[in-house]
Amino acid sequence: MSRRRRSRNSALESLKNFRVPGRLITWGSIFLCIFILGGGFYNILSDQVYTVIPYQGGYLTLHPYISEQTIYESVFVMIANASIFIGLWLSYKSTQVSYDRVKANRFVMLGIGFTVAGLAGNHIILEMKRAIFG
Repeated sequence: MSRRRRSRNSALESLKNFRVPGRLITWGSIFLCIFILGGGFYNILSDQVYTVIPYQGGYLTLHPYISEQTIYESVFVMIANASIFIGLWLSYKSTQVSYDRVKANRFVMLGIGFTVAGLAGNHIILEMKRAIFG
């Protein structure tokens, strides 16, 4: 067998044995979901990406239409969605430390706080757009 063929076979064998860690897949899918829910693909694919918009003699960081968004809006929504996820994850972690009541209560309170903060952030951005431009 030639030297080139052996190196190709060893490369194929190493690719066959390659395994992506489960945690990497989990966290990657979580970040992808947060990116999609925040409008990341919309910002990439849209023709005009707005950061600030001139409006009645001033500037806005919110897009005047409810179905459009600026970069700032999508980043804010991504942070709010990440906060919701962290809150739900912390609440789940509180069930794993049931032997330590203080730690479990701390995780539940932090989880509820993060979840409510994320939901409030999403609600605020929608209400601001609806009240100003609706």
